[in-house]
Amino acid sequence: MKAFKEIEKSLLTIYPFTAQQLAMFTNKLSLKEIQKKEFLLKQNQVCSHIAFVVKGSFRLYTETEQKEWTINFFTENNWVADLESLMLKQPSKNYIEANENSKVARISLIDIHSLMEIHPCFHMLNSLIANLSVSTNQISTLKIKSPDERYQQLLANKPHWMNRFPQMQIASYLGITPETLSRVRARKI
Repeated sequence: MKAFKEIEKSLLTIYPFTAQQLAMFTNKLSLKEIQKKEFLLKQNQVCSHIAFVVKGSFRLYTETEQKEWTINFFTENNWVADLESLMLKQPSKNYIEANENSKVARISLIDIHSLMEIHPCFHMLNSLIANLSVSTNQISTLKIKSPDERYQQLLANKPHWMNRFPQMQIASYLGITPETLSRVRARKI
């Protein structure tokens, strides 16, 4: 299956797993279809799986008293989960919502731990899980850089997001209002 080839390619970036080891991993995966606006994870649920985005896109966000704050976006060939909820086994403060009809391949944390018990090489999956964390650079960027600089950084690092996600969500990710995003974009043209 093509989806599993992309997952294997992703795993091979963290460790030179053998074909047998890759098969052990992919045998633990379950495929799940998620419709636009449905949730992979809701606030107050405990995140028990990590998911590989086979098709579609997702938004990780939280709600504050004033508004929603987009923490991250995920598209094809990205791994997605709420790391804090997953590792601490506590209810999530966030939502992971499908932005379009999507398909994921999921593996439970229990299955990852069982693989780690079978062979030490699977301890390398810890680096995969660690990559689910939000970069401190992203957080500091919201405080340090101007809206223009944040927008320019997004264009440089993730230009495809501009066509995949609504401008309101992009503005939320950048920590600005949609009106400010419109002004920033107008200055760039």
